[in-house]
Amino acid sequence: MRSKPLGICLLIDCIGNNKEVLQDTFTFLGYEVLCYSHLTMNNIIHVLCQVAHMPQHQDYDSFVCVLVSRGDSQSVFGVDQSHSGFRLDQIRRMFTGDACPFLLGKPKLFFIQIYAKSESRVEDSSSLEVDGPAVNNMDSKAKRPGPCRVHQEADFFWSVCKADVSLLERPASPPSLYLQCLSQTLRQGRKRPLLELHTELNASVYDWNSRVSDKEKYYVCLQHTLIKEIILSPA
Repeated sequence: MRSKPLGICLLIDCIGNNKEVLQDTFTFLGYEVLCYSHLTMNNIIHVLCQVAHMPQHQDYDSFVCVLVSRGDSQSVFGVDQSHSGFRLDQIRRMFTGDACPFLLGKPKLFFIQIYAKSESRVEDSSSLEVDGPAVNNMDSKAKRPGPCRVHQEADFFWSVCKADVSLLERPASPPSLYLQCLSQTLRQGRKRPLLELHTELNASVYDWNSRVSDKEKYYVCLQHTLIKEIILSPA
């Protein structure tokens, strides 16, 4: 990746305690960071649509989205928790090749932290890495690729972490351990593939989970359809 900037990094933090470190990290890596805080569900959808249709993508080599919010196993809520939520698979479909042609054939990297009630958590392991899309997060009928040889759903890196919402109900709610580890590994992992760095992130989360109560654990799931090795390193 050679464009300057490398691409847009969309940062939506509906919790409010992760924005600064993430903004610094992706600016350091060479991205143009767009920050939004404490958005309602409708505003999240509006911002995602607006960014997905930005013509600047045609001049950049990649795209990053970091989303931090309350939610459940399949959706994010924004700050208006009474809303039914916006499904994660709908977010991903907004950036497929047919919906966002300027990003076709380019890496689309998503890092999502969801705080949910414990009964809505579906993963029971501390980390799960899947090569390719999971059935429950993608359409059961995959879109057929058009004349372009690149599949419409290729080049996604989809990392989702779920934690118990009770972490946010403490007097001083801590920043996300997952996002802290992400920032640290991305800054220190020069010239190393993103998949390798994510494995290192998982190891840090696993170590944390081995030392804390169930309410303090983080559950990471990675799905990807990358067709090239991705290395994020500042010039």
